[in-house]
Amino acid sequence: MDLNSVLSPAYLSSLKGLALKARMVLEGTMAGRHLSPFHGFSSEFSQYKGYVPGDDIKFLDWKVFGRNDQLVTRQYRDETNASVYLVLDSSASMAYSEGGTVTKLEYAKVLAASLALMAFGQRDAIAVAHGAGLPASFLPPRNSAAHLRQALQMLETLEPAGVTDLAGLFGRMAARLKSGSMTFLFTDLWQDPQAIITGLKEIRFKNQSATLVQVLAPAEMAFLEGTNLELEDMETRETVKISARHLKPQYQETLAAHTETLRSECFNLNVKFLRVETTAPYFQSMRQLLQRP
Repeated sequence: MDLNSVLSPAYLSSLKGLALKARMVLEGTMAGRHLSPFHGFSSEFSQYKGYVPGDDIKFLDWKVFGRNDQLVTRQYRDETNASVYLVLDSSASMAYSEGGTVTKLEYAKVLAASLALMAFGQRDAIAVAHGAGLPASFLPPRNSAAHLRQALQMLETLEPAGVTDLAGLFGRMAARLKSGSMTFLFTDLWQDPQAIITGLKEIRFKNQSATLVQVLAPAEMAFLEGTNLELEDMETRETVKISARHLKPQYQETLAAHTETLRSECFNLNVKFLRVETTAPYFQSMRQLLQRP
């Protein structure tokens, strides 16, 4: 089997144990690569030194060169390890699976667990939180084998429930973040963009790095096929009758506008925005997560 098959959501869903799935995803992700979202975040600028052949050119300071016509490199000293916060939207809409075996929440859990393993391996503190509005559970940042097991157990037993309130979830989490930490937010983003942006601003104010991961099922991108359908809101249980064929263009136009608003605001806030689909092999989504902007 190739990585696309072994690390596909459908195949991994047949395995038991989130820790096993996360290890397989992480091993597949890192195969032949040197990727990390954490490298360099726990370093502080120390001093300049004159460039000599063999120095890594990525540390050249071109502003100094432009002012003084002198090549210098920036040197750093290590500070304390980073705190990595994994925040999952566990509202009822995250239970959607498009009739398949992998829900949006399950997909997010595997990605979050894989990041937890990576952070633990780099001696970074791991924090996990989830909720629909109020954080339903919060595990403060620590780094130990026992803490990692507790984090993975929390993720594994997580079940979707509640009505989406991302402004509330992000805002309340922001108050618990350590300054300079890194936060990964997993959600389907099914809420008014302004409410999401309000919460994002609070998260970004406290963080050195923030990544917003939108998890969607393919049908949510392409909309539904058919003519007369009755849809039920997974959170409020309200129903509505629609003509899918006639509503599809309007839906796709609205989704595109929703996405563009969030992408634009994330760019302004220096928040990485990533959309993943629940049918994509996990290692592909992980590599996108770890890729630097």
